[in-house]
Amino acid sequence: MRRPEEVRVLVVDDDADVATFLATILEDAGMRVVTAHDGFAALDRIRESSPDLISLDLVMPGKSGIRLLHELRKHADWSRIPVIIVSGHTRDEAVRHDLARVLAESTISGPSVYLEKPVTPQKYVEEICRILQVEPAPARPPEDHTSELRHQVEAALGSADESTLQAILATLRPTGGRQTSS
Repeated sequence: MRRPEEVRVLVVDDDADVATFLATILEDAGMRVVTAHDGFAALDRIRESSPDLISLDLVMPGKSGIRLLHELRKHADWSRIPVIIVSGHTRDEAVRHDLARVLAESTISGPSVYLEKPVTPQKYVEEICRILQVEPAPARPPEDHTSELRHQVEAALGSADESTLQAILATLRPTGGRQTSS
């Protein structure tokens, strides 16, 4: 199996927020990512360096994802690049018809996976790891903010007067109703 840092994924989506979201998910999983916001820019990225996988939106201005897929399937080297469709339009009848036509005209099989937007980060990474035979990076443990909180409390306590310190101490140590004095 490959390691995440050994793969390069091209994320193609005309919505900059979606492209950033998907790229961040993959980067957090340890993968190298390049983005494009339309089919023309995607072709430029592919010419620069062929990715290991393309995450492709279908409906985009200029060169749509369907037209890009058609061009990929006609090119000998690019037709081998796995494609995962991430779209909010896979239920749209016209889009499904166009996609079916592109796939029927091709001798190469279609996209590996179709994911409906909004996609969950876990599902997105799982599918890409499965397709590329990548060993998923272990989940990062949640960040421990204890030391930062301790530093903030110590700084606040350093400037507190005696009555404030006694009130804080009383809050932290329940005494069963008895007041203690120091």
